[in-house]
Amino acid sequence: MIFLLLLVLAFLLLKIQDELSDPLVEESVATSCPGCSKEIEFDWMVCPHCLLRLRESCSSCQQGKLISHRYCPACGAQAAAR
Repeated sequence: MIFLLLLVLAFLLLKIQDELSDPLVEESVATSCPGCSKEIEFDWMVCPHCLLRLRESCSSCQQGKLISHRYCPACGAQAAAR
């Protein structure tokens, strides 16, 4: 019984080591622009096709947030009134 437990633990440790040794692959998330419907990357600040502002910096924590969000997802601060 103890041998089986040690075997499972060794297997889990090897899997964790494999996950940590693999380089992180950053995938970009594509979406469409609400202004022109062309494909854009999620983290773009401005659409390169129609120049619509997509994101802005939070006035409280300076993290990027979508223009359409009323509250910052990073700190919860309310967006400035327009």
